[in-house]
Amino acid sequence: MSLNLSRPISRLAWSALAIAGTVALLASPKVVIADNAAPATAPAPASKPAPAKKAMAKKKPAVKKHMKKASYTGPSFAGRVVATDLSASPATIVVSRGLGKKKGNIVFGGDLTSRTVIMKGHKHVKASAIRSGDKVVVNYKRSMGSLVVTSVWIR
Repeated sequence: MSLNLSRPISRLAWSALAIAGTVALLASPKVVIADNAAPATAPAPASKPAPAKKAMAKKKPAVKKHMKKASYTGPSFAGRVVATDLSASPATIVVSRGLGKKKGNIVFGGDLTSRTVIMKGHKHVKASAIRSGDKVVVNYKRSMGSLVVTSVWIR
């Protein structure tokens, strides 16, 4: 035979909580219990009425459209655009970065897919916005033997 002790304990807990709440109300300095309450006095008139608060117009929350998010993970490459070929399938971008006067240049080439996110500032733009000579940061990943660009940030 097992005893169900949860019900009497919960009743006991509620009773203790009610008693503690009553004691807290009675001990509170804001609560005054008096048999002969003094008559209420009229408040003194204010010298100037308080200025009315201006109603602030509430801004409507921006409607968020379903957009592709840029991929921040993976390797990245920063440099200047040397060439783009948007008519090819898949479209390609070539970016180079100098290593100094005597060390030469590094050239990066990657494929732009339909899932590539291209941004200028904080706005999404089309691939045709990429111009030769633009400073860019390219995030990419390796896919099926070639480098696939996941995002291009035009500076």
